Formats: sequence, structure tokens, C-alpha cells
Amino acid sequence: MARWYRYVEEAEWADVVECGGLRPGSNSCGSGKWLAATETAAWHWGEALDARFPARVVVLELDAGIVERASHVDNLDGIGRAAYVEGEDLTRIRIVEVVEYTS
Repeated sequence: MARWYRYVEEAEWADVVECGGLRPGSNSCGSGKWLAATETAAWHWGEALDARFPARVVVLELDAGIVERASHVDNLDGIGRAAYVEGEDLTRIRIVEVVEYTS
């Protein structure tokens, strides 16, 4: 299992709560989602794209197969390593923690 991270704004958080995990939706890039290799990078993307509070980073566990199938970029947007996970693999990702920042 590998740990990856994703910043989620309010609408995406409401969707996570409703469905119990990640899925393609309005805050998706095509049929998948970008995940950050570090919590710090996830916060940086969140600040760059949203910068509202409350803000959350979900800590995710991915099995080796999902990580292997993902598309990887070493320095996405000059922030850090990222993986793009698509479709059915999103539903196989387990959320293990939520880190909330309120101000």
C-alpha cells in the first residue's frame, strides 16, 4: 500500500461524504483525479486552486496495482510529484485520514 494525498474543496468534500470516497465529478480532470505524493504538495495545490476555508487534505491508501496504472508527473505545476488515477481505480482508493485546516 502506498500513501497519496488530495486537497478537497467544499463541493468535493460533500461528494466524498455522500459516496464514501473519490469518484469522477465536477472537480475532476476528465475521468480521473490528480493525487499528490506528499501532504505538503496537496496543500500547495489547494492554495493555488482554491484558497478557501475550511480546507481539507484526504490521506489515501492505494494498492500497488493502482499506483502502477496511474500516470505520473515528477513536478506537476512546479509543485511536486503527482499521479493521475482514473475511473474504477478511484473507487478502490481508501481514505484513511482527513486533515482539516480552518484558518
